[in-house]
Amino acid sequence: MDLSGHAQQVWIFVGESDQWHGRPLSLALLETLKRNGIVGGTVLRGIAGYGAHSFIHTSSLVELSSDLPIIVTFVDRPDRVARVMPEIMSMVREGLITAAPVEVLKYTSRAIGPFPAHLTVADIMTRQVVSVHPDTPIAEIVELLINRALRSAPVVDDEHRVVGIITDGDLLTRGATELPLALQRELSLAERAATVETLTRRPHTAADLMTPNPVTLPMTTSLAEAAAVMADRGLKRLPVVDEQRRLVGMVSRYDLLATVAEGLRQRPAVRIAPSDGAPQTVGEIMMTDIPAVHPDTPLAETLDRLLETDKRRVIVVDDDQRVVGIITDGDVLRRAAKQVRPGALRALAAWFGGGARPPGLEVAAEGRTAANVMTSPVITLPVDAPITDAVHLMMAHRIKRIPIVDADGRFVGLVGRAGVLAALSRRE
Repeated sequence: MDLSGHAQQVWIFVGESDQWHGRPLSLALLETLKRNGIVGGTVLRGIAGYGAHSFIHTSSLVELSSDLPIIVTFVDRPDRVARVMPEIMSMVREGLITAAPVEVLKYTSRAIGPFPAHLTVADIMTRQVVSVHPDTPIAEIVELLINRALRSAPVVDDEHRVVGIITDGDLLTRGATELPLALQRELSLAERAATVETLTRRPHTAADLMTPNPVTLPMTTSLAEAAAVMADRGLKRLPVVDEQRRLVGMVSRYDLLATVAEGLRQRPAVRIAPSDGAPQTVGEIMMTDIPAVHPDTPLAETLDRLLETDKRRVIVVDDDQRVVGIITDGDVLRRAAKQVRPGALRALAAWFGGGARPPGLEVAAEGRTAANVMTSPVITLPVDAPITDAVHLMMAHRIKRIPIVDADGRFVGLVGRAGVLAALSRRE
């Protein structure tokens, strides 16, 4: 935020003994200013003064119990001052508040890290966590994950201590399911029910499928440390535990990036400073091996290109290599659901999950092109955009990946949440 030029300075005069919900009013006012994104505030303590009651108070040793004057002052743009003043006015029941225009001659601020230093994972974690026990049947686990739109579930013992975790990957690699959970959600209710019914005949439980002794985070873990653990180990979410290793919450990559985005919104004037040597722009962290097709590329060929990368993304570009659309495996399934018979849809989903190529695909896709299944328009970023711009767009639009374009608007790469978090968590 630019503070040069015209601004407003507010002075709030209160007493040293004034309280707000059992706390010093001056500190409560500072917290209110911070919460509302005010650039900064200062508390000044008077050494002598008097107010409407006409008693003179000083800071001399013989009058330590006196109610000395306290001044809270801040400078910010007029529009931001106007936004916070109603709450300030309601908090100051006795005192004096003034505001005056000021000319800001210079304003600079120290760059800070992307993650607020005063927050821990306990401040941002999801507390209502779905968990299972070691003896929970596989059918119940899969049904729970699909219906709740979850990708994992902690496994806890009778004392609610974390003993394992079951992820989408665990279910696939250990043969419990044939399709990733995200693709199973695209199937019809009847097909989902059939999957669960098949699983009821299997004797496996959570103990057979889980990853034992998973990585967990103590409640006191800083956000920067949590981000570093996720980035180093390639994890999307982690259980949070108390001192006895009992499950108290889950923190995800999304939670951490959302906190960074909220900080950017509240403190637009503050520059985010990655550590020395860390990437600064999206061009430095983008993936460049993402396949691209044209709008008129036959659908069968488009699907082959989709499976060339484990990112399961294809970018659709025009003749000038400008982005006109994006295709994911989920896009294909959603838009094909009403076009093919249920069995064919499951075969297609199984192919996306690593199975065999469905027979007769060219015939089923005949006459259809990439344009028929792509999502358009697409949000893009220039190659020299700061990484924080990617954070803002990902959280504002709830998207996981953003195509990157060069100075002429041509597609050159793709940035995902994992790359962004890894860059922000890079330590010196």
